[in-house]
Amino acid sequence: ILSIIFFAKPAISGCPDIEDIKVTESFGVQICAMPKVDQKYLDHAKKVMDKLIDYNEDGIVDNQQAIDKVINTGSVYAVFRSGREERKFEEHFYTDEMLDEFDELCEELRDEVKCITIAEEKFGTFLAVFTNEMNLGDSGWDPTIEEGLHLITHMGYAHAYPDIFGQHKDSYIAKLMDEARGGYFEKARRNYPSGAYYTYDDRSCDYSCQITEFTYWAITSLRGQQAERSKDIKHEWKPNTPEKLSQSAPDLVALLSDKKYGIYY
Repeated sequence: ILSIIFFAKPAISGCPDIEDIKVTESFGVQICAMPKVDQKYLDHAKKVMDKLIDYNEDGIVDNQQAIDKVINTGSVYAVFRSGREERKFEEHFYTDEMLDEFDELCEELRDEVKCITIAEEKFGTFLAVFTNEMNLGDSGWDPTIEEGLHLITHMGYAHAYPDIFGQHKDSYIAKLMDEARGGYFEKARRNYPSGAYYTYDDRSCDYSCQITEFTYWAITSLRGQQAERSKDIKHEWKPNTPEKLSQSAPDLVALLSDKKYGIYY
């Protein structure tokens, strides 16, 4: 599930000032781990992020424009052991004054979607993974990939290409998502029309979040990373292989295959 935290930071990816916080980076994107997080988890998060940013492993960022958006908003990837660590991280990551500024912005705009988009561009966000979710082995699914990819698409692609990957109902990816669900639904539903292949039902996930999840499912399926998970994910996502996705959503595959976006698989 996507969790978004707002904060005001300098225009550079950066972890908050917490004593003994562990910090590393991947192509300029900082990765933060709370002090008591074992180093192996931070190392693993970096390994995963390196692969997400440079999927073809040629030493060059696959899409510099998108990654620059992540960096320049001050957004980071974080690793926690517990909710208590997450709350402490938040306390240092932003101040009451910053939240007041966010509230003033929303009150002025009177449009929640625009408010969130502008606030993220200005204040940034962080995405997090918990150590008990991470899979440090070489087999099976690893949620570290999911949360890292969320950061890249949500703060990178969505802001670099707002008309295409923007997380609002007028973007192209939103149009494709609505086709995948059998209609436009601002909130996730318990039941979707017959033929829908994206059936995410977590009602705490707003429309923007639903786009983030949709993009994640599509990219990882194209990369063959969901091929062995059909039974586990069928309640949310049906076309779990490149072949199924090509049959179900040729326009989506065409978008993600456009070389200018640097989404390799």
